[in-house]
Amino acid sequence: MKFIGLFLLLAGLASLTLELAGANLLALNWLNNFGETGSWAIRIGVTLVGGIIYYLRRHDD
Repeated sequence: MKFIGLFLLLAGLASLTLELAGANLLALNWLNNFGETGSWAIRIGVTLVGGIIYYLRRHDD
């Protein structure tokens, strides 16, 4: 579960960074279907959920 949280966190951060830079991955073009506000909400939500999962499970081995 810790790996999933870290993956979501890093993927969300990468997506946010690319969006701010004006670039976009082909795999993330579907986010543009939700409009600008919706795509930002999804990107931020994925980042937050990943961070929460990673934080809660950081000591699991």
